[in-house]
Amino acid sequence: MNPERAAGTPEPEHQGPKPVPYTYHDGREDYLHVGRQGGTEADQPTALVPPSEGMSPRVETTALPPEASALPPATTVPAEAASPPARASALPPEATALPPEAPRAAAQRPQQGARMSEIVTRGLRTGAALTAATMCTMMAASTLKRGSPWASMNAMATAVGLGGRRASDRFDPVVTPAGVAVLAGGLLAWGIGYEKALDATGKRSSPLTGALSALGGFLFDELILPDRLMKNFRDKMGVLGTLSKYVALGVASAAAPR
Repeated sequence: MNPERAAGTPEPEHQGPKPVPYTYHDGREDYLHVGRQGGTEADQPTALVPPSEGMSPRVETTALPPEASALPPATTVPAEAASPPARASALPPEATALPPEAPRAAAQRPQQGARMSEIVTRGLRTGAALTAATMCTMMAASTLKRGSPWASMNAMATAVGLGGRRASDRFDPVVTPAGVAVLAGGLLAWGIGYEKALDATGKRSSPLTGALSALGGFLFDELILPDRLMKNFRDKMGVLGTLSKYVALGVASAAAPR
């Protein structure tokens, strides 16, 4: 090969970047070198970023084709598909919700229990006062009529079938204590019922309530208890003594402690 011809022939494979004029925004002019690098790879456009404070003097930026930089449009997912469907409740709200009366009734139960306990306590006190007043009156009346305080208690025992049809005047170890127990038990229950009636009507003990209590006691003995009871009362205490029993009942009811 001719050396002279070889020397005059340019070698395109080893050509450097081609300078391209560039004007900055402040008016300065410079050249950007764009061209083949090494002659082996495809031409790639490169640009030199002008130097500025705090940055490297040469930063090469590679331009990406629009197909690579463009992102596919975002796919919108419907709200119904994104969120799972709410699980249906097994029971309707009406079945799980408590009625508004339930908490109120639950709160009133302790109050009602305390109120009933107070009524029973007052009734027992009233019944004890009724028992004392009535028993003393009956024993005094039988003492005046028969000369024995136990005759009236024996007459009271005939209400439960003890002592026969005609009560004895003397103390009996079975009949007399039974008569006392019957009188005390009946008047304790009467006192509780009396206090319950006062609480239901919103009234307090008075002469009127005492008179009603005496009338109720007389009607109870006449209409509910056996006829032999009233016969023995009249026989052992007399008519006035029998009436004094109900008077004592009414007075003790009117003066019942609160």
